[in-house]
Amino acid sequence: MALEKQFKLEAAEKPKASQPLSQRRQKFITAIDKQLAGMPDGDVSTIKSTWVWNSDQGDWFISPRYGKAPLELASGLNAIKCTDAKDVAENLQKLKTLASEGKLDDVLEGAASAIRSRFGK
Repeated sequence: MALEKQFKLEAAEKPKASQPLSQRRQKFITAIDKQLAGMPDGDVSTIKSTWVWNSDQGDWFISPRYGKAPLELASGLNAIKCTDAKDVAENLQKLKTLASEGKLDDVLEGAASAIRSRFGK
């Protein structure tokens, strides 16, 4: 039995090392997936997310992080305000989409640079 008939075969090699940019992006997407896994289906009191909190006024916030540091999404702004738990899940999905499209690469690079700068001290 010929393998060519069973599979679409290619002469391709896996790269020896991946780019730092794609590593940062993948790390952030994995962190978002972890936060989405902590979101409840219906009961908002069971949210298990280190990025999400509910204020005393009833507003929901997401503070995305790269490592332990919050991401500065815009100058001086590091949280996303949401209306409810469903909006939190939708905004986490938006973050995941933006990250996978590479639109957060500059933000992630800034966070990674800040983390690296602390190692030399």
